[in-house]
Amino acid sequence: MPKFLFDCGNTCIKFALYDEANGLSDHQFLDYAALPTFIPQLFEAYPKPDNIKIASVTQKERLHLLVEILKENTDLEPVIATSQASALGVTNTYYEPKALGVDRWLALIAAWDLYHKSSLVIDLGTALTVDHLTAEGEFEGGMILPGIKSLRDALIKDTAIRDITDLPYTSELGHNTSLCISSGIHYAIVGSVLALYQTLPHIEAIVLSGGRAEWLKSILTPVLPPNTQFYVHKHLVLEGLVRFEEA
Repeated sequence: MPKFLFDCGNTCIKFALYDEANGLSDHQFLDYAALPTFIPQLFEAYPKPDNIKIASVTQKERLHLLVEILKENTDLEPVIATSQASALGVTNTYYEPKALGVDRWLALIAAWDLYHKSSLVIDLGTALTVDHLTAEGEFEGGMILPGIKSLRDALIKDTAIRDITDLPYTSELGHNTSLCISSGIHYAIVGSVLALYQTLPHIEAIVLSGGRAEWLKSILTPVLPPNTQFYVHKHLVLEGLVRFEEA
């Protein structure tokens, strides 16, 4: 029997199907406004799931909407994932373990379960999060920075700069304002990760997730040591959600 998985982010919901034969499949991204139509179609298209799991960092109202629509279509009680003090060999050293964003926690337990290596687990979405896993599986803390859109929007909001051309983010130094901003965002991200990397004990792996994971790999590879191992998992949070078990 399949499992239905929902990763409720700040911008949209990511849905995936999971079964033991095929693993994660049928990834879909949808707006919250599409839920009343999408959920009934989901139960028509697939066999009844034996489990529904939800990870949410979005507004409580949106999570409530998802749960209510699910209840209209099934008697299954969805499991709402939360951050834990420990799971799957990972120890959460946050001052208040439950206060850690559940998306970060799920990415951490997935990264450890997959690789068992000292790692930086990096996700670039609305925010850029970088979290440190030791070789013993301890989450030693991390950092949160604005994501690409937030960096770009801050310049528009707090300066007189307008009409910024949407360009690829590049290491090339700019010769007009748009190119300078693109270069600045590139180096803000690269420099932040590199600076943290250089302060930590030996890091064996960089585990990247999110829609820009491949781009992150391309900009970090030239600045990190050549023996650094990169792993790209676009849906790392969903990988963690599959593994999540209530304490």
